[in-house]
Amino acid sequence: GQELGARQQPVGANSVFQHSELMNVAPNAVPDRMFKIAFIGDSGVGKTSFIQRFCTDNFKDTFAATIGVDLQVKLINIENRIVALQLWDTAGQERFRSITKQYFRKSDGVILVYDVTSEITFRNVRAWMTSVRESAEDDCVLALVGNKTDLCDDDEKRPVKYKDGAKLADEYGCLFFESSARLGTSIVETMEAIARLMQEKDDKQRKGENLVDISSKKKKRGCC
Repeated sequence: GQELGARQQPVGANSVFQHSELMNVAPNAVPDRMFKIAFIGDSGVGKTSFIQRFCTDNFKDTFAATIGVDLQVKLINIENRIVALQLWDTAGQERFRSITKQYFRKSDGVILVYDVTSEITFRNVRAWMTSVRESAEDDCVLALVGNKTDLCDDDEKRPVKYKDGAKLADEYGCLFFESSARLGTSIVETMEAIARLMQEKDDKQRKGENLVDISSKKKKRGCC
């Protein structure tokens, strides 16, 4: 039979990200910068599955509850600049809450995940948001993510509808996405949107620091 070319390879269900520009990173690439992102939200909403899908493009049906904090690093490509994302997977259980807080204190981004099939995890978003506002930096990029959309096809029959999540995200002035870690839906889009915002903020900060540097040098010269 005819040999398949590289582009004609049969694509398995797991190869969701195959042609994503974001994932186009050379094996020996050196990152231009690094950003820290904390994943928070109730236990069992799919934070670990979301991270695994993003980092390895795989999905496992069962994960043990995260104890304390886990870390994964993923390199991505934004407009030919290599960015390292430190993904901090925090425990959702109440007894780890004080540990969790420490990790989003110095985060560049926070992703707050709830389960669209569980109203209680959505109701608890407000308490998580309060913690973020108390502990995170003012310029921290924040995203609200409703996960597990694959478990309920009909938005109207879902315990937490799309419009509910969008309205709450609007209230807090943060990004909003719905995702399915199982199917790989909107995982890359979420991470790309956050990474781009963090990069824009970092670029502005760097420009600002350069301007301060230049103006102070000019002042020094003027004194001579």
